[in-house]
Amino acid sequence: MIQTIKIENVALISSATLNFTNLLNVISGETGAGKSIMLDALSFVFGGRADKSLIRSGESKMRVEAIFTNLTQKQKDFVLNELNIDVADELFLFRELDLSGKNICKINGELVPVNMVKKICLMLVDIHGQSEHLAILNNDYQLQIIDLFSKTASGVLQKIAGKIDQIKSVESQIKLLGGNESEKQNLIDLYSYQINEIKNANIGATEYEDLLAEKKEMQQFEHINNALKISYEAGERNSFNPSAMENINASLKALQSISDINGHYQELYNRLNSLSIELADINQTIYNDLNNNVFDEQRFNYIDQRLDYIKSLFRKYGGSYASMNEYLNTTCQKLDNLTNSAQKYAELNETKAKLIEQTQALQQSLTKIRLDSAKKLCARIGEELKFLGMPAARMDVEFSTISEPYSYTGADRVEFMFSSNLGFELKPLNKVVSGGEMSRVMLAYKIVVGEVDDISTIIFDEVDSGLSGEIASVVAKYLARLSINKQIIAISHLPQICAMADNNIKVYKLANGKTTNTFTEQLTGEKLLTEIARLMGAEANEKGLVVSADLKQKSSAYKQSLNK
Repeated sequence: MIQTIKIENVALISSATLNFTNLLNVISGETGAGKSIMLDALSFVFGGRADKSLIRSGESKMRVEAIFTNLTQKQKDFVLNELNIDVADELFLFRELDLSGKNICKINGELVPVNMVKKICLMLVDIHGQSEHLAILNNDYQLQIIDLFSKTASGVLQKIAGKIDQIKSVESQIKLLGGNESEKQNLIDLYSYQINEIKNANIGATEYEDLLAEKKEMQQFEHINNALKISYEAGERNSFNPSAMENINASLKALQSISDINGHYQELYNRLNSLSIELADINQTIYNDLNNNVFDEQRFNYIDQRLDYIKSLFRKYGGSYASMNEYLNTTCQKLDNLTNSAQKYAELNETKAKLIEQTQALQQSLTKIRLDSAKKLCARIGEELKFLGMPAARMDVEFSTISEPYSYTGADRVEFMFSSNLGFELKPLNKVVSGGEMSRVMLAYKIVVGEVDDISTIIFDEVDSGLSGEIASVVAKYLARLSINKQIIAISHLPQICAMADNNIKVYKLANGKTTNTFTEQLTGEKLLTEIARLMGAEANEKGLVVSADLKQKSSAYKQSLNK
């Protein structure tokens, strides 16, 4: 249940704190006082649309906080599984929006995405606004109601979804085999062309890298040639200096003359002799390289064109040699499947036919479940409508079959049929129901479905729309009855509903000459009686208070009888 809501800088509200009981909570107030703002704030913190226009004038951001207590174990487990947040006794929601559109959502202090907040709150709260009056007239929504009430439909729907996923997988495999003969031949032609293009290119595993290195070296031809020339000339005799080899030979001759005097000089001679041999070999190699270092323009142009061609194939088939090779192997396998696909094609189509047959069997099973669920649902709603002052009301569900061979939602299309008066035939709900009747149909639906769902809080916006007089008293009693098992928060204009509340909150606004503020106040005692008198259209004099006190006394007596 919702224990506390804190609102800051939302429209006319500068700051407000609302505390709720676990029974029937009623929010009342003058038209335009800000009751709808309360609902906007609640929708916002529960993951609804973030509207910057709701930020109070002159402020940079708005925030709303909500504290939930007395969570069921299923609700706690859901939060743990979805967010890995362990919930003990309380669930704390926080959401903030600034003028730039920056949106911050937290659950128990942990940052979470807004779509996850919305998903969690769907397990905690059901906000029933005027839009849901329209939703129940939608055929898809009506089907969801029947499935929710049945308890077992969800399991069959999961099995149907699994079968359809398998069908789609088989269809994908069939498509890979080419589908019909025309499509198949087109794929054979395409795959054959691609395979031949890759194979005929005859690209080596390291060819691209090798060619890049060769091209880079050829681009440095002048630099390399100059370096080799300088190096070679340094080792040769010229008109100014003796060559390096001549100098070394002179050194060798001198060391040889003393090598028999001491072993150390012999070692120096040997080392210098090895260097002389190595230097002679290096000079010869440099000489050969210099003579062979000729720029081949034809080779350079070939490398350039070959690299461009290889790059184009890489781009076409994956971006690298490894990716292209993998694509080649995969495409060869696809081509092999296509050219030898007759048996495989037949096998897959047989598998698909069996899966469709199994799916349709599950759909038939689901239809039976839905027929039984719809019958029980209509009977239960009929019972509740009698309590709501519609003794002759009847509801039924008309079933028809969709044209698709299989669907994730089953094979059924439903239409809620309704008649509120004795002797009148059943007609589609959206054709015959009035505003006041719609409110009562929705209330009946809420209490019936509430018996099977895990939502602990229901918020009603203008639940009294189109109601007055005796029916208003009936609806007030109905909300009191509903609040025994679920927390109810209702925005209402009816004195009967306010008198039935366990917790009354008044919304009012005040202007101080500079700005306007919306405030909230918990009502008890004479203030509560004054508000009930106002809603009854009576002045807050002694007579009005007496009348409202009598209404409150009757409401309290009814609540006591429910508790018994």
